[in-house]
Amino acid sequence: MSLKASSTHALPLDAQQKRVVGTIWTTYCLFYLGRVNFSVVLPALAIYLGVTRAEVGTLGTIFFWIYGIGHFVSGEIGSHVSPFKLVSFGLLVIALTNIAFAFQTSLIAMLILWGINGMAQSTGWAPMFRIIAERLDPSQLKRVSTIMPFSYVIGTVITWSFIGVVAVDGNWQIAFWLPGILTLGVLAFWWTSYIDSPNKPTSRFRLSDITSEIRTIWFSLITAALAGFVFNGTIIWLPTYILDTGLVTESLVGFVAAILQIFAIIGLIIARYWVIRTNQVFSTASSLLGIASIALLLLVFISDFPALIIITVALIALNGAFGLVVSSIPLILSPEGRASSVTGTINMMSNFFGGMAGFTIGGIVEASGWQIVFAMWAVILCCAAGLIWWKRQEETKQQRNKS
Repeated sequence: MSLKASSTHALPLDAQQKRVVGTIWTTYCLFYLGRVNFSVVLPALAIYLGVTRAEVGTLGTIFFWIYGIGHFVSGEIGSHVSPFKLVSFGLLVIALTNIAFAFQTSLIAMLILWGINGMAQSTGWAPMFRIIAERLDPSQLKRVSTIMPFSYVIGTVITWSFIGVVAVDGNWQIAFWLPGILTLGVLAFWWTSYIDSPNKPTSRFRLSDITSEIRTIWFSLITAALAGFVFNGTIIWLPTYILDTGLVTESLVGFVAAILQIFAIIGLIIARYWVIRTNQVFSTASSLLGIASIALLLLVFISDFPALIIITVALIALNGAFGLVVSSIPLILSPEGRASSVTGTINMMSNFFGGMAGFTIGGIVEASGWQIVFAMWAVILCCAAGLIWWKRQEETKQQRNKS
């Protein structure tokens, strides 16, 4: 059977495979309770600590930098140990660091704890993709990979809506201790489900495997870095942008930001439909990145309520593209037995450079305003779109090698 036919006529998931995908999807969705909760309370934290937005934005920077490095480490570890145990350990640390964060009074202590949280959060995505790669038929991977990004968008929606309701009137502490307690429940759910890789972990670590992979996937690493800077920038600072428009009250910021993320789910639906119709992940990602770039450029000239409409369009396209960059593309490019490692390396780049948005965006907004931020994001996404379009034939090449 040809590769295209194999993807077009993918085998249906059996009951066990559906349980595996459903459990992984749900668990990773709930990882976000202890990850993006800080975004909604950034202004309140700045006031409480007596620091600037740029300074409090370093929480996002330290998180995404360590989270990015952690993706590389956890991705490689996930190729050698049980993904089930690695995810379980991560959930426990996430819960404890969030609870401890709520009792801190200094930015330094918060940075240390949020960095630990970033490392713990990195134990989810890449090891879970190893389970998916080894429990599903190759013909099923491309379609399932387009489902997984829905988990982190829904997780963001749930968290922002929830935190926006409970963390009002400067009560930022509840935004951390309550998600920490809830994460312990997520750990119990994951532990009782017991989803693990069916294959024995490889026992040998070889640096040559990593260097060989980097030479092959270098273009995807650059694309992930560029897209991650913009994507994570919106995750960190979008609630603040909405507050700065003056169109909603502080108590509704989390809710409105969550509504925009719900609209962004449309991008994932479009990306999935586009991939199924064309069987082309690279060209789909490039097209959606281009659309997001154009929308962000328009925001340089448009403000107030119309700007919220345009940024919704940008988020729709950006979410669709980013989902393919961090889920579908790693599965396409990874050699047999290396899905966790390649996924971790690509996600390392997206999150490490995404972490730069923590302090740079806050500083640019305070110095020059949001228009400069939108112009910079537009140029960055245009470069990412061009690079992945240039290398679009790599998708066919890699899949032909696996057929």
